[in-house]
Amino acid sequence: FIGRVFFQTFGQHSEMTPSRTLCFLSLVWLTFATRAYAQSGTSGTSEKASRANNNSPSTTASGWVDIRDGVQDADNPILTPTDRLEWILGDPSLLDLDTGERYVFANEVFHGIIWYKAKEVNAGGGEFQYEKLGRVVGYPGAVRPFAHFDASTKMVHLFYEQYAFPLYNKSKIWMKSGKVSDGEISWEKNDVMILEPKLSWEKEGLARVGNPYVFFHPSKEQYVLYYSAGSQHLPDSKVDEPISLGMAVADSIDGPYTRVDNSPLVIEGLDGTNTIGLGSLKLVKGLEQDFDKPIAMINRITSVDGVTGSTISLVNSGNKGNSFKVATLDLIEPTLVDKDWKEAYCYGFDTGVDAEDDNFILVLYNGRNGWAHATETVGATRIRKDLLMTE
Repeated sequence: FIGRVFFQTFGQHSEMTPSRTLCFLSLVWLTFATRAYAQSGTSGTSEKASRANNNSPSTTASGWVDIRDGVQDADNPILTPTDRLEWILGDPSLLDLDTGERYVFANEVFHGIIWYKAKEVNAGGGEFQYEKLGRVVGYPGAVRPFAHFDASTKMVHLFYEQYAFPLYNKSKIWMKSGKVSDGEISWEKNDVMILEPKLSWEKEGLARVGNPYVFFHPSKEQYVLYYSAGSQHLPDSKVDEPISLGMAVADSIDGPYTRVDNSPLVIEGLDGTNTIGLGSLKLVKGLEQDFDKPIAMINRITSVDGVTGSTISLVNSGNKGNSFKVATLDLIEPTLVDKDWKEAYCYGFDTGVDAEDDNFILVLYNGRNGWAHATETVGATRIRKDLLMTE
């Protein structure tokens, strides 16, 4: 509780005086000193995701709630923080192995990046039953993970954004690797730094690069990294969010990555909208993608009459992903319903094939149930594939 008040009073954008820095470091120590007590009965055990009440009158036989034609919500949220000192579980990444196992990665504030394993991916009604495995990146300030599986090498590469000690106000992108055997992942000890802010727009506000997404582009014969950069402070929610998107390429997944352009990635169709920043860009997994004309999602940071928010949009590209244009502006948006789990923001996300119906793409994302002093949890929406296949 004390940690929550500290972060949401000062915010990451506030000036960090020596006294505030000492207070923060004391809170980090307190978190780890009480971790055994706070996590008793939760870590390493099977847990079904907590669910919020949903009063929608249109619910499918499998429990999905119809939002509009071809778009359905789960009984959200599906994952919530389990540690008593945490109020955020966000930025989920969904990883499917070629042997059928499904993992989910997400971050907390003090405990870094947490990972979960789906108990029964293909069991009807069991899509969101997860076993919490613990921390895969245990450093405070490790956030916004993205997991990439290479079937040819049987390696998982977990990209993430790491805020720098001791002030945690600047960030770089790092990568952790693990070997897959019989559906289990054994993590290596040494992480690799992938990208750090260098260009002026990457240092706007505060010098940050994050929200990594990596894939292998067949026609380019290179790995492509999309990332967010810069930061802006949102006064109503007392959080910092990115401003721009960038693109870099490498011959090897562990780099070195070279920026394609010295300017931010262009997203056409945002002029005249309420967009003030871009949080992330990820290709839609589970579609039969033409990588020369990729289909992706972004989350837009928005502001209307001084009230901020975040909405997930659908975008596509006709030039191998070197720029994008908006196809559907408001694909997944906040409800603006008081205390609803996604009242104010729908942001960090990832995609994959829905385990119950492969005609749908599953979108995992975190929602925020208000502005200042709010809680963030992970929920799911599924979207019929034909609605995403846009030109």
